[in-house]
Amino acid sequence: MSVQKRYPLILYREWMRSFSFPILFLMSILGVLWAAALSGWLPEHVGVYAEAQAPVLGAATGIAFVLWLTVLILPHLAYVQCHPDYLLLRTGPLRLIVSYSRVRTSRSVQHLQIHSPKTQPRAHRKLAVRLALTQCVAIELTSYPSGFFLLRALSHPFLFLGDEPGFLFAVKDWMGLNREVDEKHAALLARKRDAQKQPRLGALS
Repeated sequence: MSVQKRYPLILYREWMRSFSFPILFLMSILGVLWAAALSGWLPEHVGVYAEAQAPVLGAATGIAFVLWLTVLILPHLAYVQCHPDYLLLRTGPLRLIVSYSRVRTSRSVQHLQIHSPKTQPRAHRKLAVRLALTQCVAIELTSYPSGFFLLRALSHPFLFLGDEPGFLFAVKDWMGLNREVDEKHAALLARKRDAQKQPRLGALS
């Protein structure tokens, strides 16, 4: 059984990179305060009872560490993969299966053609600028599969085409992804045509 190629999503690498340093800095500050609390060097007038300082700061440091690990790991768990009968989109623990029968068209575009930095809110503008000239694969769908709404709520708007159903995949090997989607979509349509040409059993009796 052949292993299907994974196409890592550049969006998640760039998106998580903007969080990495701030979270690392926050974790470092919390770690220093936690060490100070354990050593008894932290003043009591910081707003937390002396007995609770170390547990609270320790928990906060642990949460920051988990967030930092998530930021590091998530880009490696965000990819798209072409299987024989469906397209698999994975973003961390979330997996979405998209049947090729839902695919309307597939084409290559630059990121700015779909999400221009000029039209983005301030929170997304810097990321839009970094991705502006990135070559992407735009896949238009007839409709989204079930489970899409959870993915939409927990992912970035740049993963989607906007108002129309579809995905925007910024990947390094965009030519390979576009070719695979086209080939497997065409193969599915060919199988459907062949199935329609098969004579029915009732017609032979």
